[in-house]
Amino acid sequence: MTTRRYGRHFEDTINFVYTSTMAFSNTRAFTGAPNFAVVDIDPSAVAGCLQEYVNRGSKLTGVSLDDIDTSVYKMPANPQTATLVDLLESGMQLFDAIIWLTAGRPSSHPITQSAVMKEDEVPSMMEIAKAVFYVYFFLVTQARYPSTDKTGTAPKVPNFLKVVMGLDEDQGDYIERICSFNPTQFDPSWVKHVSFRELGQETLSRFGLGVAGYRMFGPFGLYTVRPDLPTELRSAVEFAQKVAKTPATWNVHPLTRNPEILKNRGNLNKNLGNLILTSFTDTQINEMVASKVLYAKPAKEPSYRNYLQWSADDDISGTNYIFRQ
Repeated sequence: MTTRRYGRHFEDTINFVYTSTMAFSNTRAFTGAPNFAVVDIDPSAVAGCLQEYVNRGSKLTGVSLDDIDTSVYKMPANPQTATLVDLLESGMQLFDAIIWLTAGRPSSHPITQSAVMKEDEVPSMMEIAKAVFYVYFFLVTQARYPSTDKTGTAPKVPNFLKVVMGLDEDQGDYIERICSFNPTQFDPSWVKHVSFRELGQETLSRFGLGVAGYRMFGPFGLYTVRPDLPTELRSAVEFAQKVAKTPATWNVHPLTRNPEILKNRGNLNKNLGNLILTSFTDTQINEMVASKVLYAKPAKEPSYRNYLQWSADDDISGTNYIFRQ
């Protein structure tokens, strides 16, 4: 009975609290709103402010004037009329000088005389030329700048550069002769505008062996596919053969090809690797590796199956030939 009386008393008390206005009878009316110190943004307006930052940040290339080194061992006679050669002879690195001149010789980043640079540290024009060719060769044949890594883990240097051309220093040494910043910031597509007219015969012969973007197409231009090739692969093989047998173009080269090529056809190398494994015999593939048509036997990549939709009538080669005059 005590428990029931206590329970009833408790319920009556709660009901009284809920229905009574006694606690608030002397409280002043609330006015205004609390200051939470929180700033709410307008997403659309913020996007407008940030759009150009996103645009710039999304690009892999582009050199800021803050990235270049404008110090020289001696000042040019007149920095505001100095030519590229004048700047190089004064000790400015080639890519840095190109950026500075392209920017209109900006007074915001003046040329300054270094207190530590010595004349014998300035590379000769021949040394600069060799460094530029070294970089150029990498871009054309491997679609990348030489590595600046000096830890011994940098990718292998092509034998042509070391043995034939005698350029056997560390990759980073050639970069340091012409560039003070990370070279990947310097738009590599300049290579497509270089003429082959005056290149040395040894270099032309080496380029004839192939350029970046074509190695995985190579087998389709040199070998006959296996006789039992599945019918559903015929169209993809004919597509690969067409590219392999067409003169190399900048339309296919990785540095300059249209992104739509990958959008519509997937990763070319991985798809071609799968196509090679199904189009040729093990004996043929082993021969390709032994003769360096391929660097190694492709690894099967089950998730790359775009090649099954490749059309024999497709044409990605275009007419922007690499080996033009």
